[in-house]
Amino acid sequence: MKLHRCLVLVAAASLSASALAGSFTVTPVRIDIPPLRRAASIEVQNTGDQPAQLQAERYRWTRDNDGDDELAPTEDFVVTPPIMQLAPGQKQIVRVLLLAPPDPKRELAYRLILQETLVGNPPPNTVATVLRISLPVFVAAPKAQPELAFSLAREGEHWRLTADNRGSAHGFVVASRTAAGDKLPVSGYLLPGERRSWLVASAPERIVLTQRDGTEVTVPVDPAP
Repeated sequence: MKLHRCLVLVAAASLSASALAGSFTVTPVRIDIPPLRRAASIEVQNTGDQPAQLQAERYRWTRDNDGDDELAPTEDFVVTPPIMQLAPGQKQIVRVLLLAPPDPKRELAYRLILQETLVGNPPPNTVATVLRISLPVFVAAPKAQPELAFSLAREGEHWRLTADNRGSAHGFVVASRTAAGDKLPVSGYLLPGERRSWLVASAPERIVLTQRDGTEVTVPVDPAP
């Protein structure tokens, strides 16, 4: 899979301002370091028509009770090269090397952010908004697996559907629906120990989750105490 992100240059206050554009591809779109391994790599390509420079930023990744990302700077892994300047069309292999010992029982989650820094000065009458590409980094643990559980509680005229990942690895839900076929807003990553909730109009008894590999898993919904 490839991640394609465009660099957008916003016109300045003048109505005659022009805009430039650049873009990148990143392959793959997530970094998995399996058990007994200490490194992984991605390929970054500048598919735009201007030179570009990217700088790597490293964070430990958790989430708060609202499902918002919390990023803390980390030295648990290094990235080489940490800064890269790419000519138009140029490719760069970027390696991620784990320094901290992996947790033998629980998956570790990080974020690698590639932050663009401008090369030279933009042309007159243009204002650049720089690019940030955020990639998840997962350090696997032997036998670690997600374990998603759902519960339901009445909240006014609606229902609050809560998802808990009681497992030791992340889960990733592409899409979800009730057993009757009604779509649900449950999707995205659920990190180990994470809890998220959504308001839904109806009370599902079972949820069908579509996973990253295309398989479907049916999960019962328990009434909340």
